[in-house]
Amino acid sequence: MFTYVTLFSSAGVGCFGLKELGFECVATAELIEKRINIQKINNKCKYESGYISGDLTTDETHKRLYSEINYFKKIEKIKDIDLIVATPPCQGMSVANHEKKEEELGRNSLVVESLKIVQRSKTTFFYL
Repeated sequence: MFTYVTLFSSAGVGCFGLKELGFECVATAELIEKRINIQKINNKCKYESGYISGDLTTDETHKRLYSEINYFKKIEKIKDIDLIVATPPCQGMSVANHEKKEEELGRNSLVVESLKIVQRSKTTFFYL
């Protein structure tokens, strides 16, 4: 069994290929609840607790994510997660809009949050 975690995965459409290849979704984190609900309809995660709606810049959401990863590892008797897929918003880095608003520039920190999670989770592979 191959396992993965997704960060900023929107409605989860990008993970369809992983599911088709037999990967098990350990957890998915997304800011917007209605996007998480679409993932639930599509049975993306193996366990209901794997759907995490929250802001990945907060300690609370990080704790929920790590707790779910540890729960999955214990229940499934695995040592590590195989893959973390992080697709943070890119508005802050895009050259398409040269007059960026402060909130768009702040989104650049989401790349850093992704890397913190990858480092702490000690995953085998990550895609950013």
